[in-house]
Amino acid sequence: MGRGQIATLVGAFVIALVAAGCGGGDDTASATEKAAFIKQGDAICAKAESRKNADLEDAFKKQAKSGKSMDKAFETRLVTEVALPPVVVMTEELAALDLPDEDAEAIISAYESSISGIEESPNSVLDGSNPFEEADRLASKYGFRACAEI
Repeated sequence: MGRGQIATLVGAFVIALVAAGCGGGDDTASATEKAAFIKQGDAICAKAESRKNADLEDAFKKQAKSGKSMDKAFETRLVTEVALPPVVVMTEELAALDLPDEDAEAIISAYESSISGIEESPNSVLDGSNPFEEADRLASKYGFRACAEI
């Protein structure tokens, strides 16, 4: 598997990871609370995406300089040590916000569940599947922009 293919797979994984964290709406939350949550969440997601991209770029540069081939072990490290940590931090930061409703809580729960699955089986991401599909759906429905477009 070439560097471009790995970058594409990791990019798709990370897009799925980050997009998963922002979703659904509930009539019990005031529009102001929800808007504030979305605004803060979008900033958190944008920061995570930026960090993830910078870390991936650094990892690829270091790998290229090392002269070593990109094997399965490298791909797994990209997932567990480079792409996933910013998403974990992002999820923790989203969870620390004042969650306005149960839909916001469901987004966090979907992220946490997906992260746990990836931590248990990091190679499952390398097949191109989206482990954050449910979280993506919830995020999009909720109205996040930066999270849903990463």
